[in-house]
Parts: sequence; C-alpha cells; structure tokens
Amino acid sequence: MNPQDIFDDMGGRFEARLRDHRTVVRSTKTREGEISLSNYVAVLEARFDFKVLDRLHQPSFVGIERLTSEGSKIYLVYEIVNLRPTHFQMLGMDVSLPKTVRLEFLTRINDSWGESEETWLDIIAVPTGYSLEPEGGEPKFAKTALIPLVGSKAYLLSNYTVRKFLCVDDGVPIGTLMGFDMPLTVDIESIVRYHTGVFGFTGSGKSNLTSFLIRKAVEAIPDLKVVVFDVAGEYPIHLLDLLTTKGVVFSTEDFRGDVSNFLNAQAIPETLEERLPESVLKERVKRLFEEDRVQKIVAEDSEESKIDLNFILTTLENISESGKAGAPLAKIKRKEIMKHLIEVKGYDPNTDLTELREEDREYLIQALDGLTQSAPPLSSLKSDLTVILDYLKEVDKSVGSEEAEAQALTPSALAERLLRSDQPTLNILYLPDPDEARLIASKLVNTLLFVKKTRGARRKVLIVLDEAQEFIPDRALKTDYSYESNRAVEALLRQGRKYRAHCWLSTQRVAHLNVNALQQLHSYFVSTLPRLYDRIVIADAFSLSYDILEKTTELDTGQWLFVSYKATKQKSVPTFIQSPNNEDILLKNLGVK
Repeated sequence: MNPQDIFDDMGGRFEARLRDHRTVVRSTKTREGEISLSNYVAVLEARFDFKVLDRLHQPSFVGIERLTSEGSKIYLVYEIVNLRPTHFQMLGMDVSLPKTVRLEFLTRINDSWGESEETWLDIIAVPTGYSLEPEGGEPKFAKTALIPLVGSKAYLLSNYTVRKFLCVDDGVPIGTLMGFDMPLTVDIESIVRYHTGVFGFTGSGKSNLTSFLIRKAVEAIPDLKVVVFDVAGEYPIHLLDLLTTKGVVFSTEDFRGDVSNFLNAQAIPETLEERLPESVLKERVKRLFEEDRVQKIVAEDSEESKIDLNFILTTLENISESGKAGAPLAKIKRKEIMKHLIEVKGYDPNTDLTELREEDREYLIQALDGLTQSAPPLSSLKSDLTVILDYLKEVDKSVGSEEAEAQALTPSALAERLLRSDQPTLNILYLPDPDEARLIASKLVNTLLFVKKTRGARRKVLIVLDEAQEFIPDRALKTDYSYESNRAVEALLRQGRKYRAHCWLSTQRVAHLNVNALQQLHSYFVSTLPRLYDRIVIADAFSLSYDILEKTTELDTGQWLFVSYKATKQKSVPTFIQSPNNEDILLKNLGVK
C-alpha cells in the first residue's frame, strides 16, 4: 500500500497542529477516601470544516508527528475525546459586555462558520501510549512514553491503520468499531482466561452483552464449562436456545415441573416479549422440564444432619488428644484416612459423606469398622464411631435408589461435576435469594479451586457473576455470607487462571465492589454510568483517562467502551463498539422470523 494510505486527510480537509500539551488532575471523594487522577491531554488546532466536525464526533485516532533523538520520524497515537469549534471573537466576549454588543458578536460568529479564517476547531485528545512508524508502507506500532512537541502536525488515522492497530488477525468479532464501520476482532480466549468485567447502568444491555459473549466463548472453546450465577432471572431466557441443546438450569426454587411457574420467575425483556411468540417460549421451556434440564440445588447450610469428612477427622483428633482408651488407634487411623482421601483422592475436608464415590465410601466404612472392632468395648471411641458407621451404611444403601436420585444437588457436588466431560456446557444457577446465592457461590468456588489444585483437573471453567456487587461488596459481613463469597471470588480472580478457572463480573454498582477483586480484571466493557464516583473508580482501578470514560455518558443501549490488556492487537487501547443484539441471535436460533 502507499504510505499516504496510513492517514486519511479527508480529501485535504483535515489539517491540524498541536497547540498545547498539559497534565490534567481530577479529584473526587469516595467512601474509602479521596481519589486523584492525572493524565496528559493534547489540544490540537484544526482548520474549521463542517465535514471534519461531523466526522470527529465519531471515535477517531490521530498521529502527532515527532522527531526522535535518532533523527527518525514517528507518530504518537492519540485518541480524540472532545471537540470545541472556536471563533476568535469568542475569546473576547464576556457577559459584562452590553447586550447589543454581544448580539452583534454572536451574529458575526454564526455567519462565519465555514466561511472565515477566523474560525477553527480545538480537538482534545489523550495518549494511547503507542507510536506509529511507517515501515515498507505498512504501519508498525510500539509502546512509548514520549510526549509530542507543540507545533507538530497531526494526521487522522485511516480505517486500514485502525484495523491494524486494534484488530486481532483471525480473531472473533465482538462488535462494530464505532466511527469506522468495521468489526472489532479479538482473542476470545484471552477475554475468558484473564477475567472480564461488564459495567453499565440499568438498561444499558449488560445481560444482553454477557449472553452474547458467552455464546462466542462456548463456540470458540470446545472444552469450556460455563456457570452463570443469576439472581435476577435473566439468563435462562437470553440463552434459551443453548439451554435446550447443551445446558441445564439449577435453582433453589421448586417449579414442580410447571412451565408457568418457571416463566413467572424470569425477567423477559419487553423488546423480546414483543417478538417472541408465547407458544414458542412455552414449548421450549416445556422441553427443558421433559429432558430434566431444570434441577434443584440446595445451599447445604441448613442441613443439621450433614456429616462431612472434616467431622470424622475432628472426631478422631479429639479422641486422640483426650488420652483416653483408644487414643493411639484414633491418631493412627486419622493419618491414614487423611492421606488416602484428601492427599491421594483429592477430596475437600468439607465434602459431605453422601458425595463420596462408592469405592471411597467403602474404604471409609472398612477403615472405621476396623477401628471400631479394635477399640475398647466401653470407650468413647467405640460409641462415637458406631454412630458414624451407622450413618455411613445408611448412605451407602440409599445411593442409586430413586430417593437419592431425587435429592437436590449441592454446590460441592456441582463443582465436581463441572470437571466431567458429560456435564452440560452451560450451567445457569437461578438463585433469587442473595444470601443463598452468596453461600452457594462460596461453596462452589472453594470446592472447584480445591479440586483443581489437588487433582490437576485441566478442564476450563468460567464463572459468570451477574449483579456482582452481591458477591464481592467492598463491605462484607459474615451474617449474610458476603464475607465468604468475597473471599472465594477474590481467590478465584487471583489464583484461578493458574488452574483454568476464570471469572466474569457484571454490575452497575462499581464503586461498591471489592477493589482488590476489581483490579484482577484484564478486559472490561463500560457503558453509561451516571454516577461520577463509579466512573472515577474505574479510571483509578484500570489506569484509564477520565476524559475517555466521560464519553460513556453519551452511549446508547448496546454501545460500549471496551479496553483489554490481552484481547486486542495492542494493549489497553480504549475503543468504542456497538455490540450485536443477543435477542436477534436467540430468535434466529429458535426459528422465529
């Protein structure tokens, strides 16, 4: 290609130079104290032109010319964030002037736009941290900390250059680049692997976008298992077509196989309700029940009769430390059980005895039975073990029976299932009670991480937390299980990538999130956030220019600011995209025109 094709001068209409380059500092107070942000801002002066003005209202990039110490010429890439059409008489006009004089000034200014050399465009731009150097007619990009020099020429980047700058070759399209009318292709595996956040106010389309991204992820990553924590009842409808082929819904609610009960619990968008016939909706949900794709899950916390491995180990430990008859035997057997079931077999100490595999229950029964036989007749060891053995034998008898099959699944058992190849790809947990949702999330995540660490399970698992402020609030309490869920999710975000356990967060209350967890995200989508402190928290957490975030207040439904450390061609370059409508994809897959 020709070197001049790297830039777009709009047929000679775009002419600009750098007039000013300065540091801007902004501060605001949050619940945790004051946050101060500082970033560079460039002011370009361009010849006024209506076509240029209209074009630059859309997202755009410019290259500001810069000579280096080696004598080579590079272009510092800046992103345009604001425009200010200016007439020189505006600079001297003040409300203290008489009204007739002001009106005369305003009339002269109005008549001068596009007709006079006394008008120009002030273009506000922020650095992307990259330089562009033409090499063999192709744009070559590199990280840089250089700043431009006042008076330098600025050039508008062409569509071709922007594609080379942002789009991953052979990547997955996740939306259309606003201002350039071309798809943004990304590395979808990086969006999964390095954790992602979706932030936007009510009505911005968070669940719509998240559902679309889930579709793209399961298409691109065949061995991926997805778990969606849904407290609002949005995802069973958004992903209904996937559920009927490769998914299952778990819920603490008992729908008793009733289609109407299920649909009444779901939040169906009005835009979808108008387009999706009720008969099609009911037929698909009916199929979910017929194929046993709607199942019960329990939080485990209220089960007074529950006995887990830890209970047995603690019982043996108490006896071994008591010094009473049978203490030495209890100490020896405790070590044997720990080595076999926890170190070798990889069970979590909190695993319910009902969740042990058949051969492991048999091992435990034999181990405890042998210990009981050798214990002194009237010892506390013998009496305690007899009770546990009776419970274990009852559990063993019930396994495989119809009663056992009808029992609700536990979070720990689901975590184990996720690592099996026969478990469905998509697992939606509809949990309308936030307290239960937090408890189930903490148990599932803790078990998942433990199993992956101890057994080396390599299957990829993606945890999606909708309404993330319920699971990782900045102020956690033990009374509502937010303390437990906070610790579990933070561990998932910090350690999960090593074990192929990944996390996406979706929320509108960014300022109320655990900042330590927030900082683990490598990709994020931001839509309209009306609260200033929400925008400030994002800018602070991700080292993003506030001027870029301010533009999100202008976004419409389905439009997003997207930034990624890993998934785009260059690291951490803010881009604005229009995402596809998940409802269109859903209706097409359901055969609705």
